[in-house]
Amino acid sequence: MLKESVESIRNKNNYESDIMTTNVSETGINESCAFNIISNYHVTVNSVCDFMHNVSEGVARYDMAVIINYLINYEYFSLKDLNQRILLFEYGKTESKNTPPPISQNHLKNNSIIMSASEMLCLVRYFGLIVGELIPLETEIWKLYLYLRKIIDICCARVLQPECATLLDNLISEHNRLYLKFSNSLLKPKLHILTHYGRLLLQNGPINLTSYLRFEAKHKVLKAYSNSIPCRINLGHILSDKLQLQIIDRFLTQRGLQPDLKVGSCIKINTSIEFSQCVFDSLPTEFKLDTVLVSSIEYKGVTYKPSMLVIVDINLNGCIFGKIMNILINNSRTPYLVYALYLTVGFDDHFHAYEIK
Repeated sequence: MLKESVESIRNKNNYESDIMTTNVSETGINESCAFNIISNYHVTVNSVCDFMHNVSEGVARYDMAVIINYLINYEYFSLKDLNQRILLFEYGKTESKNTPPPISQNHLKNNSIIMSASEMLCLVRYFGLIVGELIPLETEIWKLYLYLRKIIDICCARVLQPECATLLDNLISEHNRLYLKFSNSLLKPKLHILTHYGRLLLQNGPINLTSYLRFEAKHKVLKAYSNSIPCRINLGHILSDKLQLQIIDRFLTQRGLQPDLKVGSCIKINTSIEFSQCVFDSLPTEFKLDTVLVSSIEYKGVTYKPSMLVIVDINLNGCIFGKIMNILINNSRTPYLVYALYLTVGFDDHFHAYEIK
């Protein structure tokens, strides 16, 4: 199935009817969901999708295995060359912790590349730049990669227009068609779940905001506790106690959420001396006196450092980029980026990336 069938979507009426049928092999329902007793909740109404498990640790694993197997079989590159390019590629400061590991022959043989969700997203985002120059423009398998890339872009976006739901449905339909063509297999459950994403985008908002990724970040803490506990009796109860003690400690010490702005090392400077007259004239008034130059900042969870590229504007021609030269902070702790503007040449569909100079 390439698109969602509106007639087949469950609702409260056919859900209750299937329960009354008491034929699980025919209806797929054994009993009513226990959570339906919760006020204002019903399993057929409050549906969500988990981008991390469905795409990052599901569809992307299958797609990349099919794509890489095809490209290797047609001798566009070898597995050794691919791993060498993955290893030597410059991922930048923001992706330094998510760099993908080498791909093994066993993963390709099993048609599923195993790596973490963050590593897989990093691989998919940069795969076009890693090997795109080796792939001719007319290669049809490359369209499967580009469809996957566009689907991930929409699913990871925090702000979207309602029309993006229709675009997402069309991308998923073409993606699934190409997957069936090149994989020589049936549509896997996680690829079928993709067909519901357009409706769920309209119903729940941005797909990324319902991902389990942030919830599973707690796994690291729990694993660390588990490794330090020699006793395995009632381990779940012990971990629960530790988490409760942790939250009680936060209450007693009155430690709440972290501040929006975190700064690195600071140097007090005189902007009229440090910057050219042109840059100085463009600074806000509060920065034209003594101000603070910082090595880096973390603002609302996003890290900014000199030499990083940022999007400074978006117009009808696409994105406008700037390279951070300096980061300033005034007495009100308002961060200010001094950047050098880049010229956007255009968007290259083959690499799925902007060309700038």
